[in-house]
Amino acid sequence: MKIHSVKYNALFNVIYTLSNIIFPLITFPYVSRVLMATGNGKVNFFTSIATYGTTIAGLGLSTYGIRAVAKVRENRKKLSELTVELLVINFIGSVVVLGVLIISAFFVKEFRTELALFTITCVTILLSVIGMNWFYSGLEQYDYITRRSIIFKLISLILVFIFVKTKDDYVAYALITMFSTVGSYVFNFIYSRKFIEYRIDVKSINMIRHVKPTLLLFSSILAVSVYTNLDTIMLGFFSGNRAVGLYTVAVKIKWLLLMLINALSAVLLPRLSKHVEDGNLGSFNKIIKQSMEMILFISIPLTFFFIIMAKETVLVIGGRDYKQATLCMVILMPILIVSGFSNITGNQVLIPLGRDKAFLYAVSTGAVLNLILNIFVLPKYGANGAAVDTLLAEFLQMAIQAMFCRKIIKNNFKLKSFLQFIGATVIASVAIIVIKALFDFSPVVGIIILSIVFASIYLVVLIISKNNFFSSILREFRRYLKVL
Repeated sequence: MKIHSVKYNALFNVIYTLSNIIFPLITFPYVSRVLMATGNGKVNFFTSIATYGTTIAGLGLSTYGIRAVAKVRENRKKLSELTVELLVINFIGSVVVLGVLIISAFFVKEFRTELALFTITCVTILLSVIGMNWFYSGLEQYDYITRRSIIFKLISLILVFIFVKTKDDYVAYALITMFSTVGSYVFNFIYSRKFIEYRIDVKSINMIRHVKPTLLLFSSILAVSVYTNLDTIMLGFFSGNRAVGLYTVAVKIKWLLLMLINALSAVLLPRLSKHVEDGNLGSFNKIIKQSMEMILFISIPLTFFFIIMAKETVLVIGGRDYKQATLCMVILMPILIVSGFSNITGNQVLIPLGRDKAFLYAVSTGAVLNLILNIFVLPKYGANGAAVDTLLAEFLQMAIQAMFCRKIIKNNFKLKSFLQFIGATVIASVAIIVIKALFDFSPVVGIIILSIVFASIYLVVLIISKNNFFSSILREFRRYLKVL
């Protein structure tokens, strides 16, 4: 198979990430207004359960699979054996999760009252076995991932506008969401036959070798999901569907922005794992240094801008029924910087280096803090309390990860660039705050105009201050234009 360059993969992953941002920006405002906060909350309550169930059933394969596939991708026989072993592990996990869910339906009223949504959740978890996103990420087949994703998103977009017309169509919306997800799963499984053989010698299968590393990473992923999905589920039990609907809007905005910031991490994990396997630590450190600057270059201005424009963003994405989600969004926005940096310390340093125990300790500590805070805070403070809990948990696990890889971070962190990014962001922020005070823009117009002003000032200040990272981007851009 052809392994493309990091730049090629990064380009397609950026396109993939942008599609994951653009399509929700089209569908979510429409769905939020049609289903209202209560209907939207019902769907997202069960979506969180499906995500949580899929995470548990995956048993850490979403991370371990990428690393394992990257190491043997040049040997078709070993790749085939590895893939079959991991699929069997995933299937066993899915059966166990479905069993627990079905039994719990006899005791949980929320599951029985929305039986259609519960069934959709179970089907999604079962078919997640053949999703195999870890397989294609390990092979660095980002062009295929991008094309497949855009096709199913386009189909789903059309279906949403055809079938979701009233607030009672929340089941139809859940079905369309399932179609997009499950359709991708089926195509992934069919297309995988291009790279591997499913007819292998049963005697060569050795699943035991994967138990320890998958359980370690599974524990880590499960801990992370505590403050990415469990907060929504707990909020549904403590505060009801409307609180979930409000929280969902703020989280959706955070999630869309984080996808843009962390797009680079998904591309770099298999490449960094391969460098570690080959003992090429020079290239490893070079990539870490560039990645750190890239994430800070993007995350710092995005955080400040969307804190300032939180009210307008909520109104555009959710509508006036979600106006109360503004403070929740403001609280969540610093996670863009925190989570962006923890992606470096965790997914780009600790995991490629095989320091799974350190990663587990960091995210588990954050998860325990989040769970404890949720129990005491959610009943009284609802969505805003959930946001505070998530921010604190994210910061704690990032700080612990940074401690474990402090030497690598210290050697590759550029303080001058960081201060330049902060300075340029502060100047741009002051400018749009003044403009907001002088002019009364509508939410859409305000976001468009002020984002252009903010970005222009931010980049101009970086040019004036002679920021090396942005200067290198400009040089690459000029070189690309000359080639064209």
